[in-house]
Amino acid sequence: MAQSRLNLRGATTLLVDSDAFTRGLIAQMLRGFGMDTPTTYDTGAAAKAHLLHHYIDLCILEAVLPDMECAQLIRWIRRQDKSPLRFIPIIVLTSYTQHRHVAMARDAGANLIVRKPVSPRVLYDRIAWVAKTSRPFIETAKYAGPDRRFRTLEPLDGKHKRETDLVDGESTESAVEQNPQALAEPSTKKAIAS
Repeated sequence: MAQSRLNLRGATTLLVDSDAFTRGLIAQMLRGFGMDTPTTYDTGAAAKAHLLHHYIDLCILEAVLPDMECAQLIRWIRRQDKSPLRFIPIIVLTSYTQHRHVAMARDAGANLIVRKPVSPRVLYDRIAWVAKTSRPFIETAKYAGPDRRFRTLEPLDGKHKRETDLVDGESTESAVEQNPQALAEPSTKKAIAS
């Protein structure tokens, strides 16, 4: 589903990809969206040097760079103490869709991972989604980045069973009235046979 139009004029982008053709193609798409011409590099080291002295609004990275995995660069960005740099949206483009590459980028703190080749519509939709979706920034000893739990799914049977699942303003009593087993001790709950 296409996102509504965004005014991207003046938005600055850092594009890091080892392939010159891909850099040119993505840069052309971004200009078509109304964004400024992106700053492009082919290595993670060059991108780091640029980021030390310039602020950007969006970072688009290839998953496997010649000098490092994108996960290394993402972790470096997310661990910049007291810098707005750590909060920039990061989209990873990859033709490597093996779980290992996707998991590495996600676990490093990427906002989204998009499979290549990417169409202008898909890229625009992902940029719009990142711009319009507010996700809390999480920082732990092993992870810094946007909250990876961004799907709000209802329980399969439609009944919330945990106290933490309660809708704002709903009391525990009303939840128990709807489902008396919700707060039962684990030993008294019946096992669900599959």
